[in-house]
Amino acid sequence: MGGGGSSEATNKANQAEGLRQSNINRSVQQINQIYGSPQREADINDFLSASRSFYRQNLDRQKATADRSLKFAMARNGLSGGSASIDANRQLGEDFQRGVLSADRLAQGAANDLRSADEQSRMNLISLAQSGADTTTGGSRAAESLRANLAGANASLTTDALGDVFGGLSKIYESSRNSAAERRGNRDIYNLLYTPGFGQGGR
Repeated sequence: MGGGGSSEATNKANQAEGLRQSNINRSVQQINQIYGSPQREADINDFLSASRSFYRQNLDRQKATADRSLKFAMARNGLSGGSASIDANRQLGEDFQRGVLSADRLAQGAANDLRSADEQSRMNLISLAQSGADTTTGGSRAAESLRANLAGANASLTTDALGDVFGGLSKIYESSRNSAAERRGNRDIYNLLYTPGFGQGGR
């Protein structure tokens, strides 16, 4: 009698454990399917493209400003079309190409960070499921984590990440401004000295 009762209890315990393991396996499988879905890969690729566009727009704005500043600097010193202008524009072009590479590296890095965030949250959810703490909402929590990871990745994009791509041209702009200021100063002195009634002009 006692043996039968013990056997029945054991069977019930085994059944309960079997059901628990089945729920765990189903939850883990569901989590892995959601994280490994073609849709998630498409989302990451879309994010990569959007990140590239984001950083390229910032780069293009910097280049437009650098183009204008360089044009004015060369014109201010009467160097438009000369060798100094050619050298400066070559430097601008080289800086731009480096900026393109930097923009792509930043976009790739952002996409990799998103993949890492996905993997971390996937492992966390699987750990919860395997502990038996969450075997019924693994799928919905996985979907929520994916949305949160993507939102966090978008929020991490910053306009100043590229830095000052064309900062190397600042010396040219500064030299141009200084030369223009010096010419204005010399012109003012000349006008003062040779104004009728003053200096040489007044004698």
